[in-house]
Amino acid sequence: MSRPSSITLRAFPPEQPLDRCLRVARKAGFDAVEVNLEPGLPYELDSPDAAIAELGSLIRAHGLAISSLHSREQWRFPITSSRPAVAAEGKRVVRRLAECAKLLDVDAILVVAGGVDMSLLGPDDEVVPYDAAYERAQEALAELAREVDVLLCIENVWTKFLLSPLEFRRFVDELDHPLVGVYFDVGNVLAHGYPEQWIRILGSRIKRVHIKDYKRAVGTEHGFTGLLQGDVDWPEVMAALREIGYDSYLTAEVLPPYPHDPFQLVYDCATALRKLEALDAAPVPGAAA
Repeated sequence: MSRPSSITLRAFPPEQPLDRCLRVARKAGFDAVEVNLEPGLPYELDSPDAAIAELGSLIRAHGLAISSLHSREQWRFPITSSRPAVAAEGKRVVRRLAECAKLLDVDAILVVAGGVDMSLLGPDDEVVPYDAAYERAQEALAELAREVDVLLCIENVWTKFLLSPLEFRRFVDELDHPLVGVYFDVGNVLAHGYPEQWIRILGSRIKRVHIKDYKRAVGTEHGFTGLLQGDVDWPEVMAALREIGYDSYLTAEVLPPYPHDPFQLVYDCATALRKLEALDAAPVPGAAA
């Protein structure tokens, strides 16, 4: 099964002109890019609508699609915060992402469903009781799903929340909305589980996939590494994706760029993705001969 390949724009040095980055992405062989709308970048979450639409035109002019979009502002403003103003801003961020998705003609956005502890990438160390986080996240996402018309793809992230595939499946099923699905991050699972198990349990709820690798022996956020350099059992992961019929984007989320070569990381990711897709030629374990 051949799936379209994608790479996050975060894999490119921010000081490089976007036009050049897109040329490199296409030359490397990617079909699409994942757009991040962040403060300090040429295109921000609150850039004018015309500028966001211009971004889409620029990407398509390079022969690329947009696989999804996200904003790390969701870490700053978790929808599970005990502070009403922070949670309200978190919902506004998701609404604006949905608006930008329509301007960019993309059908999916990455959603961080808040969490118990956002301190890994967030600005403070607020700790939310687990049961309160669960209830607030469900209430917020149910509200947002009624308001938007793009896929809200919840990513499994390091927020000490939704820690097992069974719980994650239950969380999505309880929301029971066609626009709520999963953005499955392969590498994020390695610290406490097995991505192939998560894939088989979450099944068709998975709408997008982040591809990255991780070294368990490191055990911290510093354990993330280049594709094929960590402990992900890639033959099993690719077999699991085939089993559930996943045919959407595989998006390389590998960063930061190499310090002495601004684009080699992009080419290395493209090569690794081609090797991963080649695993699809192998038979599915247990399949009848």
